[in-house]
Amino acid sequence: MNSRRNLELARKIIITNYNEYIRDLILEKDRPVLKIVFHREIYLYLRFNDYGEYSYNTIFSPNPDDQMRFDNYDDIWDVKTRPHHFHIRGMKKVIESPMKGEPEHDIPFLIKFVLEHINK
Repeated sequence: MNSRRNLELARKIIITNYNEYIRDLILEKDRPVLKIVFHREIYLYLRFNDYGEYSYNTIFSPNPDDQMRFDNYDDIWDVKTRPHHFHIRGMKKVIESPMKGEPEHDIPFLIKFVLEHINK
């Protein structure tokens, strides 16, 4: 897996299809992180590493746990999609995840999902 390639692909997908919702997009030079800032001050951090691991963390406010995250970094959650899992907003519960760690598959679903939650 190539973390930089995945981030660049995710960036391209977002710019091409969702640019109207985005205020800022920063691809870190020294770390495998893509920071997306939506117009409504919601932050989305995409991380990939070279071992097939990823996380998509959305931060809605500075309030503790006002976030949600899709990832596959830990294999401890008892869900059918293990190791892929979703920490629901509030971070109190983990459920199954539709994500695969593949930008072409994940990014369209992720952006639509975040946009739906922005309006809640």
